[in-house]
Amino acid sequence: MIDAVPFYPATVPLAFFVWGPALVMVLFWAVGFWSSRQGVPRMLENDWNGFNVADVEKLFAMYGETHRARYRNRVLPADVACAFTYAIVGAILIAGLSMRGQPWWVAALCGGGWLLGGLCDVAENLSVARLLDKYPKVEAGDVAFASRLTQFKLVLFLLGTVGAVAAAYLAFKPLAA
Repeated sequence: MIDAVPFYPATVPLAFFVWGPALVMVLFWAVGFWSSRQGVPRMLENDWNGFNVADVEKLFAMYGETHRARYRNRVLPADVACAFTYAIVGAILIAGLSMRGQPWWVAALCGGGWLLGGLCDVAENLSVARLLDKYPKVEAGDVAFASRLTQFKLVLFLLGTVGAVAAAYLAFKPLAA
């Protein structure tokens, strides 16, 4: 006798495991596009090695008053919205995998990168906004905090991307069996 395909809870639809991560990637691209349209290259937020006071002073001086204002008032809010989105997608991935019978720790490994990365990204954006608000006085402690958050965010986003692929595999795996 052929076993029936198990029905999953409809709280988190199966399609979310494809469209949720797709939304994150589209938003990630859109914020980068929006930033370039504003004339503000986001060099601080993409620096894997971190940055120091000299880097911040040089970059903010290069931006000029107009581009610093655009960065602070247009680009950072868009990035915060993107960060909250991928944090929420990470949380829903955790819930969806848990509802589908995956152990909690597996679900947390799959969605936790984006959940924690999104929260680090929001904190990073707030710290960069603080740097912009205090400019031209740039303090080493503020820069070190923002730099460390940037590094955490980048690592967690990468792990979250790998986790989202793993979550999609785990969600669709029973259907392929």
